[in-house]
Amino acid sequence: MAREILRQPALKPFVLAERLPGDGLTTDEELTQYAYRSCKTDHHPVGTCAMGTGPEAVVSPDLRLRGVLGLRIVDASVMPFVPSCNTNAPTIMVAENASDLILGKPALPSAAL
Repeated sequence: MAREILRQPALKPFVLAERLPGDGLTTDEELTQYAYRSCKTDHHPVGTCAMGTGPEAVVSPDLRLRGVLGLRIVDASVMPFVPSCNTNAPTIMVAENASDLILGKPALPSAAL
């Protein structure tokens, strides 16, 4: 569909050639394989280990993995949603909080994480 759109006469002055995947790939199978080989995300995935107190949460508010003694999850996976900024600073905050927890200092409220 993208190829059909980009081949329209109105776009001719703006599209010099198809660079990727190139004219050599034409079948659905070839294009699917190209997509599998080249796809990636530009997002910063978070939230794969839900933190909280509900039945769906796998990580407690003190960052302990439920059901596994002595293991804390200290990365962006505990964030409930993608922050509106780069995930670097919030991940550092999670790590700093984990450090405080491990050292026995009071924890931040989970809403702050």
